[in-house]
Amino acid sequence: MRFFKIWPFVPTVLVFLVIAYLSLAEDPVHAEEIHLFEGADKVVHGCMYLGLVVVGCYDLYRLGFGFTPGRLVAWLFVAIAWGGLMELLQGAMTAGRSADWFDFLANSCGALLGLLLGVWCLPRLFRRYRGLRLFHVVDDFR
Repeated sequence: MRFFKIWPFVPTVLVFLVIAYLSLAEDPVHAEEIHLFEGADKVVHGCMYLGLVVVGCYDLYRLGFGFTPGRLVAWLFVAIAWGGLMELLQGAMTAGRSADWFDFLANSCGALLGLLLGVWCLPRLFRRYRGLRLFHVVDDFR
């Protein structure tokens, strides 16, 4: 856990990088070979941004910043803006990717759902599993 004291938002940054790769690579998971229901990519978009916001909430809570309304709105704005940037970059690329407003809507819905889930679940998990290192609040960060 000392690593996370030095660079506290490493988990969140890693999720940002994974989303950037999955959003901008030409075909990162060979989606044409996987036959799913129509609109499954929207579910995937929502899940990616849900995960991003929950991990960001985890870092905020773990570092003792707390969940103030201003921080939560700012974090939600960052996640939605990142989703918009990824869609704009997909539209600018010519490598088989295209921008889609419904992808942006799925990103935003996933981020909002992730915020609600993070704010509701994380404090309960921290209280319940206080002894585990994964749910340890960093006391000397600030």
